[in-house]
Amino acid sequence: MKFLLFIFLLISSLVSAQIPSYVPVYGLQCYYPFNGNGNDAGSLSNHLTNNGAVLTTDRFGTPDAAYSFNGSSQYLIRNTPSFTFNPTSTFTVSLWHNRNTSSVVGIPIMHATNAAGNFIWIFQTGATNMQFGTNKQQSAWIWAQSTSTTNVWTHIVLVYNAGAMTLYKDNVAVATGTFNHTGVTSATLPLYIGRGIGGSYFNGKIDDIGIWNRCLSACEINDLFNASNSLTTVSAGPDLYACNGGTVTLNGTGANTYFWSPNVSNGSTFTPSINQTYTLSGFDANGCSAWDQTNVLLEQFSINAGQDLTVCQGDSAVLTATGAPNILWNNNDVSNGIPFFPLNSGYVTAFATSPNGCLASDSVLLTINPAPAVNAGYDLFPCPGDSITLLATGANNLVWNGNIPNDTTFVPTMSGTYVVSGNDSLGCNGSDTLQIFYGTLPDLNAGPDQSVCFGQEVTLTGTGGIFMYWENNIPDGVPFMPQTSGSYVLNGASNEGCLGTDTVFVTVNESTSNTINVTGLDSYSLNGETYTSSGTYTQILTNAAGCDSILTINLTLDFTGLNENQKEFKLYPNPVKDILVVSVMPELIGRELEMRNVEGKKLLSQNMTATTQTIHLENMPAGIYIVQIGGVVQKMVVE
Repeated sequence: MKFLLFIFLLISSLVSAQIPSYVPVYGLQCYYPFNGNGNDAGSLSNHLTNNGAVLTTDRFGTPDAAYSFNGSSQYLIRNTPSFTFNPTSTFTVSLWHNRNTSSVVGIPIMHATNAAGNFIWIFQTGATNMQFGTNKQQSAWIWAQSTSTTNVWTHIVLVYNAGAMTLYKDNVAVATGTFNHTGVTSATLPLYIGRGIGGSYFNGKIDDIGIWNRCLSACEINDLFNASNSLTTVSAGPDLYACNGGTVTLNGTGANTYFWSPNVSNGSTFTPSINQTYTLSGFDANGCSAWDQTNVLLEQFSINAGQDLTVCQGDSAVLTATGAPNILWNNNDVSNGIPFFPLNSGYVTAFATSPNGCLASDSVLLTINPAPAVNAGYDLFPCPGDSITLLATGANNLVWNGNIPNDTTFVPTMSGTYVVSGNDSLGCNGSDTLQIFYGTLPDLNAGPDQSVCFGQEVTLTGTGGIFMYWENNIPDGVPFMPQTSGSYVLNGASNEGCLGTDTVFVTVNESTSNTINVTGLDSYSLNGETYTSSGTYTQILTNAAGCDSILTINLTLDFTGLNENQKEFKLYPNPVKDILVVSVMPELIGRELEMRNVEGKKLLSQNMTATTQTIHLENMPAGIYIVQIGGVVQKMVVE
């Protein structure tokens, strides 16, 4: 099809190219440029048969562009031209001729027959004159005459307007005549070039013959003579394509009046049925004309959008239409053959434009099946050691990322994103996401273990949690009085809500008591206290736990003279760390040395064997101790 269009356009351009732009084509019956042959360059194909005429140079010096006639036997003829003239007709004949030096009458062109009564016309040259003649065959000729010249190219125009005859020579109207025969018939008559019907062969050259079925204007005759256009703005517009049986509109521009051939009205819309070249002739107000051509070609153009398409929601789709190189979908929302993600079901239309401007479209139904509504469940917030279960619903063949089967229980160790996927009976896939936010335990601190004496208050203060409380309704940071030793548990939560505990142990120390029975001479000293009379005395001391130690002293004193009061001893160093030196009066040698703690418990007992004696105390705990020799008591401090 494209090849045939190309051939059609080529032939049309070749035909029109042989008719110069300054040659009017409106009403043109034939035009012979004699460019290598006697063919008619017009659309009616009134080709001539050559009888011996010889190609020669034209008036421009172009070889083989005109015909030469010998005046005796050479001529061209069209026996059955497509045009017919009668006395009421209008027509114009234009030709260039160059007559050789000769006195013989010659006929460059004649349209005639021997049959009586026919309307015939002629252009004839003689030794001194030339003339445009018409006749009713076998009647008297009517002439419009002028002088004749030789050996020069001369432009001749014969204008016939319903009996009024005008002869133009070189763009000047030089003679007129009036046809007045009656009873004239008309028929298809032979056209002779280079001779007449009865002879009178022409001796010279002839070129560029044109015949019109109308009277050319003075401006058009001027353009033929000067081989140029006075009117240059006429345009038939670009070639048009009637797409898929559609219509076209021919709009000429650049003139006042327009005529189209084949016959259509300028600016009107019509439906062409064949490929055809349309010729526009435009005329201005001065009668100047110009012509232009455009081709109207038929084109069948279509595209195929393909089969209807079904996809799952969220999946990509590919629409591939064929039939044209550049296809757009839905105003270029989708590119052809490229995956995209459709949002809605419905018809999608492909559009394309052929290189000739023809439009085509086709549609497919795009159906989007919904994805299954997979539900992964709520996000989870496990704490260390907690187990979770991944249980999704809403689809078949549910699997979590990492190929974890649905309804799986495990203990997570970190935060993470878990995606579950499944499908439905239509094969569409759906997914959902669950987030695991792994918490941390609070860094609870119940404080250091504490030790108090019975009756003393304790304050427990916890740290490290966003909220905290003590078990057994113990208030945080508020003093209370414990009754017994025991553990106290602090509970609290981290920022993620994970619960933890810490424990503090509170020791409640009881007060201690002890009774000692001692004797002394004249006085008795203990723990910085000196007693000078017998009786029962009480001392409140501090035991190793820091609590009260109540010491009851049953004291019996013997009162002696002054020398007996010398029976005392010395302890040094005091305080002591490792070795204690005991120095006694000689009277106390042989007496028992006792060492007791503040509770009255006897820790050591030995006899004094000398006035000075050492005691090793490396393993003795630090504290306050009572040393007694022979009823004399002293306090000792071990560091």
